[in-house]
Order: sequence, then structure tokens, then C-alpha cells
Amino acid sequence: MALSVQITFRDIDPSDAIEARINDRVRRLQKFAKRATGLHVTVAAPHHSGQKGRLYQFTLELLMPGRDIVVKQGDTPDHAHEDVYVAMRDAFAALERRVHDHVDKRGP
Repeated sequence: MALSVQITFRDIDPSDAIEARINDRVRRLQKFAKRATGLHVTVAAPHHSGQKGRLYQFTLELLMPGRDIVVKQGDTPDHAHEDVYVAMRDAFAALERRVHDHVDKRGP
């Protein structure tokens, strides 16, 4: 089943490079989240005064039968997340862990 992906950018200009990297991660995710029907990715770079740089936040909402899995990465100040690709990597890694847990409990 094809996974419907929606990407939203907040407080950041849309980027073809970021979208391409997200789509790479989605292809990897689909290998073990076979029952997933949709994914909404929100990329945000809200301005926080008093910090050295902008911290990127990712919210991933994966739609699966029986349970939706939501990961919000970037609420805590981790200066590694000043790099959008590091923030993305961490968010997708967290989502993959949660999907593995879900699949282990319920089956593929």
C-alpha cells in the first residue's frame, strides 16, 4: 500500500533538498511499517530569543490501523538541532523505534 505523505513547513521556506531527504526516510520507513497509510511531517524553525541559533523541530504523525504514532522532536534545547538534517534524523529514528515497538506488539 502506498504511503500518503504530506510535508508542511512552518517559519521556514520550503526546500526541495529537505523534501528529498524526508522522502528518502519515508522509503526506509515503509519497509517495516507496511500497514501505515499516511504520514504528516511538519518542519518548523520557530524563533527563540536568547539562543545562539535556530533550533529545528519535526513533528511526525504516522497513521496506522489501530493507533496513530506521533513524534515531536525538538521541544528541548539540543543545539545539535541547529542543523535541520540532524533534527530530521533524530525525529525519524524516534519514529522508527516507536513503529518497531508497535509492530512487535501487534504484528506486521
